[in-house]
Amino acid sequence: MKTRFTLALLIGLVSAIVIVSCKKSQDLDLSASRQPENTEVTSVYTQGMRLENGSLLCGGVTLTTPTQVNVNESFDITASIECGRVSIERGYILAGDDITKIYKDLSCATADLEWEPLTGFECYDYDANWSGSFAEPGDYIFRTKHNAADGNCDRRGGQDKTGECSFSGNELYCFVIEAVDGCETSFTGEAIACGTEREAVYTFTSKDAQSYIKIQGGLTNFTGADAGVIVTDATGMTISQWTTGGSSNRVIKVEGSVDACETILIRIRWNSTNSGGVVTGSWSVKDGNGVELALAVPGLTCTD
Repeated sequence: MKTRFTLALLIGLVSAIVIVSCKKSQDLDLSASRQPENTEVTSVYTQGMRLENGSLLCGGVTLTTPTQVNVNESFDITASIECGRVSIERGYILAGDDITKIYKDLSCATADLEWEPLTGFECYDYDANWSGSFAEPGDYIFRTKHNAADGNCDRRGGQDKTGECSFSGNELYCFVIEAVDGCETSFTGEAIACGTEREAVYTFTSKDAQSYIKIQGGLTNFTGADAGVIVTDATGMTISQWTTGGSSNRVIKVEGSVDACETILIRIRWNSTNSGGVVTGSWSVKDGNGVELALAVPGLTCTD
């Protein structure tokens, strides 16, 4: 009787240990599938390796993405893989109302991160692509989720690669894109030298790319041969100049295209019969429709 009781007790104890072990294993599996984002980055995410072409190799995902963009500048994220499926997600936290999503000024280690999908799962031999922009400066976080399961990939024309991934379940890579304030459109002028030998410099910076701009203005009391006009930090600009009617004023025109945040510097040297006073007329910069891109620069005045 005592032997039977001891044996029953031993069997019960072993069964309890097995049940507890299975439950822990299930808990671990569920935890792995949720991938809690409030842990340290190294314990959650795959480490990336920068390739020679500038892209990143993150586990089985080849990721092409900028690290910094200007506010309101469109950019692309592309993730390609060799096995399984991949999706792109964006991270956020909830404000105190538990409704408003906060996307900026986050890191991959921010507590209570949540994720929203930007793309569905794309199969191997296909790329996951997303294009977007940021309205405000700050740090924005994204991640790729690489799932080892082929799913329906074989039906899309790929070869069966079941089991070829170097991992099982989900593999995650987190990365940050910084949005910064871009340049502002500006147009300025400065009188450098006065007297009978004069020099002035005009500087124009365009916030947006323009397929055509025209920078034009006059030089007062012009004498001698054509003015010397040098345009720097720009390519393909055309320079022309002429005298209007019987006037002694010379008109200078610089036209062409500019890229976003490109700065054009125009340096003009010329001779004049008068010294001192206002040495130029008003200068303006306009687009192809004649719309002023910046405030005109009034006549420059010499002070020496």
